[in-house]
Amino acid sequence: MTDTHPHPLVRAYLSSVDQRAGALPKARREELLADLSEHIEASLADADHSDDAAVSRVLDQLGDPGAIADAALAEEPSLLAGPQPESRARTHVTLTLVVLAFPLTVVPVIGILGLAAAAAGLWRIWKSPQWMRPEKVRATALMLAPLITVPALSLIFILASNGLTAAELITALLLSWCAPAAAAIALSRAASHLRETTTATHN
Repeated sequence: MTDTHPHPLVRAYLSSVDQRAGALPKARREELLADLSEHIEASLADADHSDDAAVSRVLDQLGDPGAIADAALAEEPSLLAGPQPESRARTHVTLTLVVLAFPLTVVPVIGILGLAAAAAGLWRIWKSPQWMRPEKVRATALMLAPLITVPALSLIFILASNGLTAAELITALLLSWCAPAAAAIALSRAASHLRETTTATHN
């Protein structure tokens, strides 16, 4: 449906709507795309020409693909009771931020990037509709765990050997990084399970 229109701007627009409305039943999603395509064709037929500028004007008049998808999803009450899947690309960005935030934080000079990545990762987790609140709480706790585990492990090494060697510090950092990594794994599994369940239900 989204790759049959001759104009690339229209194909990209319909594809964006299709991805963002992925939680809709397949039949309803196809109906939405067909209605949009028909409206676009009718609007272009009324225009004097169908160059890029004209197509862009028609698409602008239709509105943002995300807003259209959200409106369609809002008309499906059954979808409002539980989590809604996001695209794999959006999920991968979030998980990458979760995994890289702590390692970047401990790197000299660019540590500020780690703090920014952590903030962005937490924001994306809590903004995402595909994870339930308990999953978000656990992921947040695991992402912040190194703030406790690094000092705690370092203290243990200091007490055990009357000092802290570079190897022991690296060990403390690696062990602490396991918590954010575990958060990313748990979130990834939850997202994959939701996506598979939704696909099986609506196809």
